[in-house]
Amino acid sequence: MILKKKSKDGKKIFKKIDFKSKVSAAKEQFLERLNLPDELVYECAKITMIGNKQLLLEGNNNIVDYYDNYIKVQTKTLYLILDGKNLKIDEITDTELLVSGDISNVGYINR
Repeated sequence: MILKKKSKDGKKIFKKIDFKSKVSAAKEQFLERLNLPDELVYECAKITMIGNKQLLLEGNNNIVDYYDNYIKVQTKTLYLILDGKNLKIDEITDTELLVSGDISNVGYINR
């Protein structure tokens, strides 16, 4: 949005204001004061591992590829890639995915 105002000499001055960044900054300050977990504030996935045997992925996600040695999951902000042996999905809900097996590598690609 552009605002107009007149200077002392009567000339119009145009000033550009980026409301989107101001609203975003205000939103971050508000959410920060609520002391919410980062995964809720930034809408990112939360990954919890128990050794190399289990992985819990929390957040909205979609399974892209699923094999016994490779699993690729799409989250809101990235693709999570798991490599290993005997990988299996033990539980899946709208917001959680529990994978077990011999997990040898966990990686991600930003979307």
